Amino acid sequence: MISLEEARSIITDNILSLPPVEIPLSESFGHALAEDLHSDMDYPTADRSMMDGYVIRAESIPGDFDVIGEIPAAGVSNQSLTSGQAMRIFTGAMLPENGGRVVMQEDCSRDGAKIHIGQFNESLFIRRKASEAKVGDLILPAGTRIAATEMAILAQLGCVNPKVIPTPRVCHIATGSELVSPENIPAPGQIRDSNSSLLLGLFRPFGGKLKSSRVADDPVAIKDAISEEADLILISGGASVGDHDHGADVLRNAGFTIHFDTVNLRPGKPLTFATRGRQVAFVIPGNPISHFVCFHIAIRLAIELMRGLRPAWDFLDLKISDHEIIVQNPRETFWPASVSARNGELVATPHRWSTSGNTFSLSETNALIRVNGSDDLRTLLLDLPRPIRSI
Repeated sequence: MISLEEARSIITDNILSLPPVEIPLSESFGHALAEDLHSDMDYPTADRSMMDGYVIRAESIPGDFDVIGEIPAAGVSNQSLTSGQAMRIFTGAMLPENGGRVVMQEDCSRDGAKIHIGQFNESLFIRRKASEAKVGDLILPAGTRIAATEMAILAQLGCVNPKVIPTPRVCHIATGSELVSPENIPAPGQIRDSNSSLLLGLFRPFGGKLKSSRVADDPVAIKDAISEEADLILISGGASVGDHDHGADVLRNAGFTIHFDTVNLRPGKPLTFATRGRQVAFVIPGNPISHFVCFHIAIRLAIELMRGLRPAWDFLDLKISDHEIIVQNPRETFWPASVSARNGELVATPHRWSTSGNTFSLSETNALIRVNGSDDLRTLLLDLPRPIRSI
């Protein structure tokens, strides 16, 4: 039985990012850039006004000035200012030659073709050429995850078809003769399949193209359900060593290399990781809390590596409320919790759960508390579309 650190290291050593593709900028949200992006020009391309006001020579104030023209936001002036002259200028407009200061219109009083500047704000109100970026500067490194702000940057750089790492195609196989579809009323001995819906939601922030199927505890049926086109294969259930646990054997017989099949982890001990060429596969213990934990400590790492993202694995030293709920165990435990803001600090509240089959205990979970046999409890804040509430 290997440690979690060993398991994550083995996953990292055996996964390659997917081949890059070009996609429209409008579809790039959530993807990782596959190449460094550099500035295609100076930003700004010239000295520009930060305000609506009047541009004058820097050394000319205070005093009276002749207004000799106007420069709109998209305009360019070929005139050169001399002492005692000013031009009306608008936000974003290029400064004329010898224009060294912009005075806010609030600091100017105008009478016809003249203005008077008395007291004024000392700021120059000029965005200098190349003050934000010079041509050739690195703006976004490869591996950057594209969010709304990065989409705006790509647009400004003129990158309308960014090269990104695509979303993995995921084949999910829910195994178990006892499973029925959620809309059905379970007969004696049956249960509704909740893991398929759980994984669908867990993959949503990563854009995973998840296709799920439901099969009986039969090695032939499981093998037939494995998609040859899938980049990532997840087999729910069949991860242990019982007579009806076929996951690892099915993968082995299908040509996969089994890298590990047991991790010193609670919940999720019988977690299997395997590869076949570029294909990646996991066999996950069947209970929903095991699914949730295994996703965030192992499967998510695989997705991030396949997508060229920088893996997120940062723990926070947060205050733990209801500390007595947490039960120590010889295995390293990841305890579902909710992080909320209380009196200006983040607090992690562990959830009560007695078995890893208690789906209800996952409600409102946005963090996992790492319990490793000591009182040094640290919290992994999960990247979920669930806000941190103030209570």
